[in-house]
Amino acid sequence: MRAAGALRPRRRPAVAAREELHPLVGEPVEVTVDDGARLHVEVDPADAAPAGAPTVVMVHGYGLSADAWHFQRLALRGRHRLVLPEHRGHGRSTRGPAGPVGVARLADDLGQVLDAVVPTGPLVLVGHSLGGMTIMELAVRRPDLLERTRAVALVATSSGGLAAFDHGLPLLGRHLVRWAEQALQRTAERADVLERGRRLGAEVEQRLVSHWSFASPVAPEVERLAARMMAGTSVGTIADLLPAFGTLDESEALTALAGRAVLVVAAERDLMTPAAHGRTIADAVPGAEHVLVRQSGHLVMLEHPAVVTSRLERLLARATADGDGAPPGDEVVLPLAERTRAARAARAARARRGRR
Repeated sequence: MRAAGALRPRRRPAVAAREELHPLVGEPVEVTVDDGARLHVEVDPADAAPAGAPTVVMVHGYGLSADAWHFQRLALRGRHRLVLPEHRGHGRSTRGPAGPVGVARLADDLGQVLDAVVPTGPLVLVGHSLGGMTIMELAVRRPDLLERTRAVALVATSSGGLAAFDHGLPLLGRHLVRWAEQALQRTAERADVLERGRRLGAEVEQRLVSHWSFASPVAPEVERLAARMMAGTSVGTIADLLPAFGTLDESEALTALAGRAVLVVAAERDLMTPAAHGRTIADAVPGAEHVLVRQSGHLVMLEHPAVVTSRLERLLARATADGDGAPPGDEVVLPLAERTRAARAARAARARRGRR
């Protein structure tokens, strides 16, 4: 049931400029991890960050790339040092040894990236979906890095229990992942054939990606970006990681995150990691801020970028010396209301500057 007062967009929102969705370019760094996989990392230096400011590490989700953070990166670059690693087999990172890959392996990868790229100084860790799971696992496996972490943002993710989720397909959904695992295992040796089939069905794939990624109309450029990231992830990588979701259990990590500023963003109509799982995470971490975004699907940071960006900025304020330290609360956000509030705040700030 839709909440009273919820607004449903009636048309596609415009994107300010088509060029805005072209891949952003930072300083590329390649980190070779212990099993030989070469991980691509994008680094955006800060132009005017104060001494001791935390480095913001943004970890993308399953089947995506660093481009998933396009709008948040645009908003934060220059003001914060940003580090955007790409999981093995995703984006420009190599796959490494073939075979099943668990969240523990990705957490080890992330730890080695941080050792190489951010060896000292405070951290703010931001993860979407699989990226959030990786950060939770990192909190358990690398207490030394957790000690340096001032804040954590977990966006449209889960700490476990996904095997029982129907992915928006009642009766069939609970078996969907297992069927997919079996099909991918049988066809792993003919991945080249599957990749050719994907190219031929690119338009169909884009529509499927859009269905499982967004819950409200988005600009065509945003749809194409999501589809492009998924199409750039090989069938082999998808097969390697798929079994990890059914056995995921990051409950231990939630205890480890206590005492830090934690933001949990859940998407109301998420067909990949249900909104209730965000509530579970927030309940398990004392003092966590929980935000439920209405009219939103799994790629909430692309669908409603202003909402996610504004919440990340508030988290960064809490993580730095000039944060007000105010205890967070739970909130249900209507994207249109959030955009209106942000616009009013910006106008008020400009008016204050004009009076000085």
